[in-house]
Amino acid sequence: MLMPLDTCCRKIAELLYQSGQPSPRTLARLVEKTGFARSTVLSHLQYLQSSLLLDKQEILQGMVGRPKVLYKPAAKLMEELGKTKSD
Repeated sequence: MLMPLDTCCRKIAELLYQSGQPSPRTLARLVEKTGFARSTVLSHLQYLQSSLLLDKQEILQGMVGRPKVLYKPAAKLMEELGKTKSD
């Protein structure tokens, strides 16, 4: 059983796991969808990742520039969110 997530973490988690399916998102998309400040979303993503509830995937986009980073729910988070949806 997970510890209860605060409002920001819960909103982010629900965006990453919509309609019973993982929905990987970028930081920019999460900021846009939540309406929270970039720094707020980033700190909550770091918390979720350190709690092993979130996976981070870097995708290289050629030889130049930063890789694209996708955040996606870990199995532990998907299992817990699936339980709360069916309750």
